Amino acid sequence: MKRLLATLPLLLACATPAPSMAPDSSPALAAHTAPEPPSTVFTLVSVEVFGSREVSKASLLEAIGLPAPGSQLDKARVDFGGLLQASKKRVTERWPFALCTYSVVEYPGNQMRVTVNLVDPGDEWRMTFLPPPEGTPADPSGLVTAWVRYLEKLQELRQTGAVPIFGVGTCRGIVCHGGFEHPELANREQAFVDGVPRHFEALVRVLREDRDEVRRMSAAMLLSYHGAREELAEALGGSVKDASAGVRNEALRLLGAIQTGPTRVIIPLEPVLAALWFPLSTDRNKAGWALVRIVEIEGVARRKQILKTSGEMLIQMASMEQPIDHEPARKVLAILAGRDLGADEAAWRRWMAETTAP
Repeated sequence: MKRLLATLPLLLACATPAPSMAPDSSPALAAHTAPEPPSTVFTLVSVEVFGSREVSKASLLEAIGLPAPGSQLDKARVDFGGLLQASKKRVTERWPFALCTYSVVEYPGNQMRVTVNLVDPGDEWRMTFLPPPEGTPADPSGLVTAWVRYLEKLQELRQTGAVPIFGVGTCRGIVCHGGFEHPELANREQAFVDGVPRHFEALVRVLREDRDEVRRMSAAMLLSYHGAREELAEALGGSVKDASAGVRNEALRLLGAIQTGPTRVIIPLEPVLAALWFPLSTDRNKAGWALVRIVEIEGVARRKQILKTSGEMLIQMASMEQPIDHEPARKVLAILAGRDLGADEAAWRRWMAETTAP
């Protein structure tokens, strides 16, 4: 299980804090009972760029100037957010990209990968999202507030080592975000199990109308406790184009999860294909897994539509080192091609040209 920390605007808010002090107790007792905070030392496995069709990857990587792959970084001692911001400044001063954001993904074993997501001038159509809503719909039975508090407590427990950083835990929703096994979380889930189905329409209003993106994102997460999958798919469709990256991420995540299990396709293909062109790692990786679930059922039935609309992005993703990009893309392409060409971008391009030729 990997953890996608954030794109650059959110990165500093997600930085690992200094470990909290253990409660007063005897040293012997503390050694047995106090959880050990996660290590802050990471190996930088890869730095990649994605999305530019105008500037060579070699030129971009030179300007990015982050430590070489294999470098050890202690985030408690190194201002990693500052390194990323300085890197972004170098890139944007040299090229007038319409968008430049850095995504950082952590993997088990304290491995870290960085992707620089770019949108060329003239490609702004890749960021055509809905305008941010301006409403203030009611929080039904305080469910949204309770969910935000659950996530805050989960993060607190992860930072102290009381709950594993990686892994989704167990829950009664379609998607789990950390589980409820810890005693400080155990009594929180029943309110979501009982309340979400009763307040489904009110939560959909929060998702579509609330001006607070955290509340919209939380509403999308909560909808996982509504078991009517087709109703969920219909409710989530518009949020794939939400102005907030977090909301898009959760809407696409849930769409893919909704399609896991049913033997017929119940989620819409077109928004998923469009999302593969969106600018961020969180957009395309969740769209990629949603597309995996569709082609696992349909096979090659809509191969030409998929390749014509988003084949270019699938091939670019398939050649990435970053697993959250290449894993779903290669699965989709392998099903459509009937064989797996791995990370060979040139081979995939030859296959696509042959497959889509008149």
